[in-house]
Amino acid sequence: MTGYYTNYSKNPEELSQNYLIFEEFDAKQLYVKDSYIKTSTTRTFVNSSPRALKCYSENLHLYQSGVRPTTMEIDFNYTEGSYIMGFQLNLFEIRFFYASSRPQVFIGIHSPFVPNNPLEDGLAIYPGKSYELQVELEKEEHSLPPPYQTSCSDNGPSEDVKPFTNPNSYQMCLEMCKGEFSTKVYGCNLAFTMVSSLKDLCLYQKYSGEIPSRYFKPLSELKKKRHRCMQNCKQECLKLQYKYTVAESDLISESADPDDFAKILIFVKNTEVSMLRHVPLYGSGEVFSYVGGLAGFWLGVSVFSFTDIIEKLYRKAMNWMVNFRLENVQNALFLEAHHD
Repeated sequence: MTGYYTNYSKNPEELSQNYLIFEEFDAKQLYVKDSYIKTSTTRTFVNSSPRALKCYSENLHLYQSGVRPTTMEIDFNYTEGSYIMGFQLNLFEIRFFYASSRPQVFIGIHSPFVPNNPLEDGLAIYPGKSYELQVELEKEEHSLPPPYQTSCSDNGPSEDVKPFTNPNSYQMCLEMCKGEFSTKVYGCNLAFTMVSSLKDLCLYQKYSGEIPSRYFKPLSELKKKRHRCMQNCKQECLKLQYKYTVAESDLISESADPDDFAKILIFVKNTEVSMLRHVPLYGSGEVFSYVGGLAGFWLGVSVFSFTDIIEKLYRKAMNWMVNFRLENVQNALFLEAHHD
């Protein structure tokens, strides 16, 4: 784009960030969800220096609240797996700026209680492809809260807590402790994997990486406070471990260009699950496994995308192109008239 607008010097990366931050984008323009279960969609942002990315998550519960995470009973008697959720992604606008050989969306499968960055831990999605994910719940660990030896923290709904105060996982608790320190020192949240508020994003406009001079003296006290906070974090009582396999194929479409879309289908596969339950009397554990039958399945799905950034950039580029041409025509007419 900068090659076309030779007299324009602003960084396209900075422009795309401004459109991401200051302009609204409807998730429905990005994907269509197909699901047998009704899950809530949560929008978060991820710092990915030097830019930020939007994420749309299904069944995400990083903090305790009165809302109960969505579960469903899965019939594991289907050997090919039970279908639970699918996405059809619209990647049309992004093709103007990214070659079809580059990934434009990343998807992550994770616990609904634990923040996730699919750019690092997830699957890259390419246009014109269909992806079938077979998810296996590999292990469940059920610990006991105080006064038992495991001294964990309960996941899930709690009607007597304020929003965004009580974390649902040990990882989220650590991020909250580090995030408080980061916000006070740098003015933005460097610690969170998934940031809920735009004002907490650490973009290049306000984060230099240097500690302001006003914090030099109280910095040691802030570090001590961060340490005390982290010491109070407890492992979650319910821990879930996932793994999944991926089958990739070409997307076939008779009505549209397949490179404009991508499809993701998520199945839960029949698997043997190791379950560890801690015994209240002694605090030790007993391990057993179950196969088949009906089981409760907890699942969080997060979709990161560049599409919303690129779409806004494309629309603005079209407007700039028109204005640029009009300005050149007007300048040419003015010079011609002045010459005459």
